[in-house]
Amino acid sequence: MLKKILTYFFIVLLLAIIVLGFLYLQKQKEYKGIDPFSAIPVNSELIVQFESLEQLITKLENNTGTWKELSNFDKIAKINSNLQFIDSLVGNFNSEHSISLDRSLTMASHLQGKSDIEYLYILPITDYLEEKGILSSIKNWLAPDKELKEKTYQNTSLFTIPKTSEKERELHFAFSKGLLIGSHSMLLLENSIRQLSTENSISKSKGFEQIRRTIGKNVDANIFLNLKTFPKQISFSLDRDHSKFIRNYTNLANWTELDLSFRNRIVLLNGFTYSDPQQGNLMNLFLQQEPVKMEMESILPSQVSMLAILGINDPLLHKGKYRKYLDQMGKLSDYQKNINDLKSKTGEDIEEIIFSIIYKEVGLAFFESDPKKRFTLIRTKSASIAKEKMLKSVLGYAKKQKRTLDYYKRTYKLDSQTSFDIYRLPDDKLPEKLFGSFFTDASSAYFTFIGNYMLMGPNINVLSDFIKESVLGKTLDTNLSYQENKEFLSNKANFFFYTVTPKANRFISSFLNKDLQSEIKNHKESVNKFQAVGLQLSANRNLIYNNLFIEYDPVLESAPQTDWESRLDTCFRHKPYLVKNHYTKENEIMIQDINNQLYLLNPEGRILWKKPLDSKVIGKIEQIDYFKNNKLQYLFATKNHLHLLDRNGNYVKNYPIRLKSDAVRGISIFDYDKNRNYRFFIPCKDQKVYAYSKEGKLISGWNPAKAENPITCEIQHFRVNNKDYIVYADKYRVYILNRRGVERVKLKKQFSKSENNPFYLEKANKRLVTTDSNGIIYYCYFNGKVESKSFTELSDAHYFIATDLNADGKNEYLFADYNFLKIYDVSGNQKLEQKFDSGISYRPNVYKFSRRNIEIGICVENENKIYLIDTEGNNHSGFPLKGNTEFSIGFAKAGNHSFNLYVGDNRNFLLNYSVH
Repeated sequence: MLKKILTYFFIVLLLAIIVLGFLYLQKQKEYKGIDPFSAIPVNSELIVQFESLEQLITKLENNTGTWKELSNFDKIAKINSNLQFIDSLVGNFNSEHSISLDRSLTMASHLQGKSDIEYLYILPITDYLEEKGILSSIKNWLAPDKELKEKTYQNTSLFTIPKTSEKERELHFAFSKGLLIGSHSMLLLENSIRQLSTENSISKSKGFEQIRRTIGKNVDANIFLNLKTFPKQISFSLDRDHSKFIRNYTNLANWTELDLSFRNRIVLLNGFTYSDPQQGNLMNLFLQQEPVKMEMESILPSQVSMLAILGINDPLLHKGKYRKYLDQMGKLSDYQKNINDLKSKTGEDIEEIIFSIIYKEVGLAFFESDPKKRFTLIRTKSASIAKEKMLKSVLGYAKKQKRTLDYYKRTYKLDSQTSFDIYRLPDDKLPEKLFGSFFTDASSAYFTFIGNYMLMGPNINVLSDFIKESVLGKTLDTNLSYQENKEFLSNKANFFFYTVTPKANRFISSFLNKDLQSEIKNHKESVNKFQAVGLQLSANRNLIYNNLFIEYDPVLESAPQTDWESRLDTCFRHKPYLVKNHYTKENEIMIQDINNQLYLLNPEGRILWKKPLDSKVIGKIEQIDYFKNNKLQYLFATKNHLHLLDRNGNYVKNYPIRLKSDAVRGISIFDYDKNRNYRFFIPCKDQKVYAYSKEGKLISGWNPAKAENPITCEIQHFRVNNKDYIVYADKYRVYILNRRGVERVKLKKQFSKSENNPFYLEKANKRLVTTDSNGIIYYCYFNGKVESKSFTELSDAHYFIATDLNADGKNEYLFADYNFLKIYDVSGNQKLEQKFDSGISYRPNVYKFSRRNIEIGICVENENKIYLIDTEGNNHSGFPLKGNTEFSIGFAKAGNHSFNLYVGDNRNFLLNYSVH
């Protein structure tokens, strides 16, 4: 009996061990090699996979730039809310069932109903034990009055977390084949479970696996777009007309993959697109086309708000492929009808003409948010040949209308020397008819040529605006933001799209539905912080490479509002000199860049000529009437030469004049008797002052003694009581000479004159006033007497100006040093103290707009700002403005009601502001 009992006991024990072992092994079972994409319904439009959910949540929480701004918008806020929900849920798991979020998260969007977009969330589960722990923790997490609902679908348990408030929605989830699948849509969850049981995975759809193999590692996310269905999802964001168009636009390509990298100041998306060459896809136009180097930026005005460029290496191949595409779409007959209509109008084959002149680029550009300012540009092989061909069609049309070619020609004059012929085309829808719906509303009513580019636009006025900006060099390739973004762009492409968001905001909004328009309006500041978006597409064997960036800048900075801006080859540091055109009596501008190239610009900002010099200009650029015929020339000094140029930039006879020694200060011009028998004085390195006649010959009657030390200032001339005084100084003493160079006044006390400041004549007191290197004011009388006063402590780099600022007949004394400006009266009473955020960079300039309207110009180079303040320290209306040099103010043209201010900026531009 005992034996029988023991036998039964051992049998039961063995069975218990087997059962317990089986259960233990079940709990330890691991899920391996489960692809989350196998649970995604094949008709999903958008798939996003994050390599690490934990890293994603941490990065987005810490992101103070792009993601923070994007989270202001409802759709992004919902995604952010879901990620925070997962993080919060896991954070409430007890220690026994805690799980790591350092695993991938896959999201897929899916259209439901007419306009609903639902999301599927997929997380891989490591093992059976973790699955049970998650389920247990969710049940424990629920409030006591809430219960986890459960139902069975295809042998899988589907759970529902009830909503905790009216604003929230139920969340459904299930565990299947090692995946945790969740969604707010039970229908989408069921589709996912059903998808897992089929062989027809999304990974097997044509082209998907090919682009999946190209995904990048160590990025924030991999995004997959189904370009056959994704346009429908986009359509929900658009207004009725554009929504209908995009919803049916299913022939762009097949699949696109983009690697997403979030940074505080930039969002980057790079990857590949697969477009089946056997299907009628629009992107097939790029296949077999070599990417081209795009140069249109060099001619496009910087005020462009939106730009799209087709890079066409082989125009005939493009034409053939486009015709094939239209044929597959059933639209070739309409296209051919348009071509035939144009031929009957002009007698010429416009299609053949256009495709024969294309060289590399066809572009569409928008100005600001004005829909009328829309331009088409075609880069040509030869502007002259292209013009000849285009005029054949215009002439053919003119003959049919019994008119001459001149009837269809207008001329735009930029200035008296620069003009552009603009012609009327017989058809104003040419771009759309030849290149497709992307060019809808791009008018070809008028055309002209700039360089090798043919420019088409809606009217002469907008073409003229384009020409002016382009010719002055205010082009896109000089835009600082664009230049910075170019580091994210490839050198070559087949398609390029670029938009400046703040400028295009209103235009883009016009395509959107009312809800999105309202959101953009309410978050305008956030939208404008995304200052630029750029996209490039480049053919790469049988794939197309995508390169997209979104620039984020938290500081919204407006562009300077100028009359015009003219680009130089490089920057310049000195004051723009206003010089008179002796023919028109208008002010022109002369400047020299840091490469020692001298420029003359006309009042419209066009560069008339450039002339390379041996070194930088020392001192000022002056004008003289050399021939005494009321025609003016430009006189100045460089290190080794005196230069005298006529208004065309040519040297006057005998010039340039080689100096006896290197110049240490600029040239001074004296016309003692006002008869234009000029004398040129220049101090040199050998401590001598040389005097030249206007013919460039040394004046024999001038024989001053050599200075005791290096001369530190320009030579000045004063006439007092019919006596001439020629004044200058070295480091330790002052020289006051007569016209022969003999000492006329011997000062009773010498001092070390400040190097930055000249002498000023105070006629009422018959004295000269200046400062020494410590900022002490010195009065030098013509009888040799010297007096001094100390008003304020200054460095040896200070600036001093003596001038009558309040029209009372007495001078005020202006001091500038470090970052402050001070004004005193002659008695030493302080009238003004003004401080700036950074140091004052150049000598202040005093501008007398009228007898009592006097203002002071200040440049703070470190901040790229210029100030114009009155004697009370108040900013002139509209100031500070952008600029980083000294500036000049004057009337550009006779009869102008406002002054023009000319200054350089940190983008190598000469700026012209109107000052009212």
